[in-house]
Amino acid sequence: MSLPSTFVGAPAPLGARLGAFSIDVALVALLTAVGVVLGSPVLGIALGAEALLGLWMLEARTGATPGGLMLRMRVAREDVPFSPGAGRAFVRGLLLLLSAVVLLAGAWVVVASAAWDRAGRRRSWHDKASETVVVALPERSAAGPAASLAAPTVLGRSAGAAARPVPAAGPPATEILSAAGWEPVAPAPGRDVPPPPTVPTAPSVPTAPALPPSLRGAQLLLVFDTGQRAQFPLPAAVNLGRAPVATEPGDAVLAVEDPDRMVSKMHLRLEHDGRTAWVIDAGSTNGSELVDEDGTGRPLASGVRTPLDEGTRVRVGERVFTVSRLIGNPA
Repeated sequence: MSLPSTFVGAPAPLGARLGAFSIDVALVALLTAVGVVLGSPVLGIALGAEALLGLWMLEARTGATPGGLMLRMRVAREDVPFSPGAGRAFVRGLLLLLSAVVLLAGAWVVVASAAWDRAGRRRSWHDKASETVVVALPERSAAGPAASLAAPTVLGRSAGAAARPVPAAGPPATEILSAAGWEPVAPAPGRDVPPPPTVPTAPSVPTAPALPPSLRGAQLLLVFDTGQRAQFPLPAAVNLGRAPVATEPGDAVLAVEDPDRMVSKMHLRLEHDGRTAWVIDAGSTNGSELVDEDGTGRPLASGVRTPLDEGTRVRVGERVFTVSRLIGNPA
C-alpha cells in the first residue's frame, strides 16, 4: 500500500530511519554529558530532559528532528501530509522512552519494527500507535511548484489592463488584437512573416485590452482568522507565506501573520483573473487544504492548480482565510 496521492515523498527507508534516530539520541546524550561535566548529575539530567522536550515540540510542529532534517525525512499524519501535532508526537516519544527503559536497545528495536509492516508503508510500532508515517522528502531538484504547474497567464497588478501572455517557443508568429485580447497568428507555410500592424496610440495608452467595465476598480480581499486583512487590485497573483517572494513578474506577496510558525516561508500561490480564483500549494511543510462550508477539508496536492469555489475557505498551516471580490466603480 503506497501513501495517499496528497503526499509528495515516499515511505522512509529503514536504514535512514535508524540513522536519524541515532543522531537524535546522540544529541540528547551529548547535552546530558556536558551538564554532568560542567555541573552535576542533576544539571545533566535537566539538560537531557530539556533536549527531549525540544525534540517533542519540534516534531509536533514541523514533523522533523535534527536527525530527520540531516537525512531529509519528516513525520506526518497517516491520512494527510500535515505535521503530527502534540498528541501524536507525545505517543511516539513515550513508546520510545518506555522501550529504552526496559532495555536500552529496545528503542532501536521499535524503530526497526518498520521492516515488518505488511502494509508497505514502513510504519513501526510507535507509528501505528500514533497513526503517523515517516516520509522521505524528494530531492531538491524535483521539488517546487514551478516543475509541475501548468503555465497560466501572468497577471499584472494594474487594475487598468491585463498582462500580455508570453508566447511559447516555436515557429515565428505575429499577433492580432481581437475582442478576446492579443492572439498569436502562425504564418502560412512558405510565406514570410508579415510585420505586426502599426496601431497609432499615445505612449501612455496600454496596448492590451482593458478589463470589462463591471470589473474596473475591482479588488481582491483576503481575511484571515487572526484578523489580518489584505487587498489587491484585480487581476492579481499573490504568493503567501511567512516570508514569500515573487516568482513571476508582477506578483504580489503577502507575509501571513503566524504566531505558531506553522506557515512555510513560501506556502501558497493565489491567482484571480477577476472572475475565477485558483490556489496552488507551493510544496509547504504543513500542507494546505480547502475547507467547504460544511467544514469538510480537501487537502491540496503540492504544485496542482486547483479552482477555488465561492464560499470555500483556504487553510495554510494553522491559519484560515477567506477570499472575496470587491466590485469597484465602473469608469
